Amino acid sequence: MCGAKHTMKISPDSKCVKECVRLDPKKWKYGLLVGDKVYVLSDQETPEKFAAQKVRVTGTLFAKTGILKADKIEATR
Repeated sequence: MCGAKHTMKISPDSKCVKECVRLDPKKWKYGLLVGDKVYVLSDQETPEKFAAQKVRVTGTLFAKTGILKADKIEATR
């Protein structure tokens, strides 16, 4: 909905992300923000615990669709 900007003004950012996806999971998805590009994650359950965190994702990017099939997600610092 608001990408990395969190315009819904819900704090902390992780709560904002989770609430956004919860409001309309058919429209809003967990994704990986790289620069100004968002890649939608194929698994929508695992990423919830990493909401608004910096992560390293290992997997396969389907360039035509922008969908990222994550094999591994790990928090970084």
